[in-house]
Amino acid sequence: MTGVNRNAVAVLVGLEVRQRIRSTRWKVTAGLLFALTSVLVLGSLYLTVAVAGESYRDWASNLLDITLAVVLFLGFAAAPTLSATSINGDRRDATLALVQAAPISSWDLALGKLLGSWFASLALIGVALPYLIWGAVSSHTSILFAILAMIVTAAIMGAYCAIGLAFSSLTSRPAASAMLTQATVLLLLLGSPIAFGLTYPMTQQNHRVTVAGWDFDDATSEAICRLDKREERFNHTEYTWWLLAPNPVLIVSDVVSAGIDRPDDSPFVGGAGFFAFLQSAARAGPDVRSEGCDALTTPGLSGDDERLARHVGDSWYIGLAVTVVIGCASLAVAARRLRVPAHKLGRGVRVA
Repeated sequence: MTGVNRNAVAVLVGLEVRQRIRSTRWKVTAGLLFALTSVLVLGSLYLTVAVAGESYRDWASNLLDITLAVVLFLGFAAAPTLSATSINGDRRDATLALVQAAPISSWDLALGKLLGSWFASLALIGVALPYLIWGAVSSHTSILFAILAMIVTAAIMGAYCAIGLAFSSLTSRPAASAMLTQATVLLLLLGSPIAFGLTYPMTQQNHRVTVAGWDFDDATSEAICRLDKREERFNHTEYTWWLLAPNPVLIVSDVVSAGIDRPDDSPFVGGAGFFAFLQSAARAGPDVRSEGCDALTTPGLSGDDERLARHVGDSWYIGLAVTVVIGCASLAVAARRLRVPAHKLGRGVRVA
């Protein structure tokens, strides 16, 4: 990577942002996004309090989870699309060659387009900011981790914008790049749990363990502990849990759960805690140790639940790192495709 011209990148970012807000339609779009977010958030309040009969406190404690879910849902649809037509759209309109003729490098051009698209996508977080602040104040998680969850969400959207930029440089038709970008984002969202599920049967192993159980003594009319040795089948998901790491829902859920003080009688708290617990359980794998009679009399949260929840809040940075690496690789592809003179152009790709 050559040195980046900060002034050139700043100019390109300004051009990209102005290109998207040069008409009054962006105000209407922002208003519609805020209205949609309000309907989803306040609609959940109505369903929780008025229909389900739950308390306002229960709803407010999950408001951050709800709002982040809305932002992620809208971000999956909007953020990648903003950059998916950035390069081939300019090439189609015969404006890309004018910029490439300027004394800037391909990295300057790629980085400027990426940052411009990313800043435009951050409007999704901006319109939802009132509900995010409301949720951060009333959430089970700490303010610090609530802010960190917003930053991580923004970073994921930036990586997805880079994916869109790469496909925009690889294809000649904006529609094709938009579809490929959405397919890749859906692959990270749905493909990771599907891949984990497909590999689940392959992780099975048999182990001979001791299992504790209750037995009724006819002589004393009391329940006594009985230890039986048997061979059981376990799924060693600790070998394949990493397939779930790049899933954006699990990444953000794990960040939120990292700031929650979990009570002793529950392995997770809230919607984000549920998803984080599932990922932690997959990472912990099975417990193949032999049981003793004390396993039947341990009060409160069972030892197995404690073991399964030990990785809650401990996996998000791995998934974020994978997502950022994918974004950096996509940016490198876009910069390489923007080099001039072009060594090879695809069929139907115009130079100017």
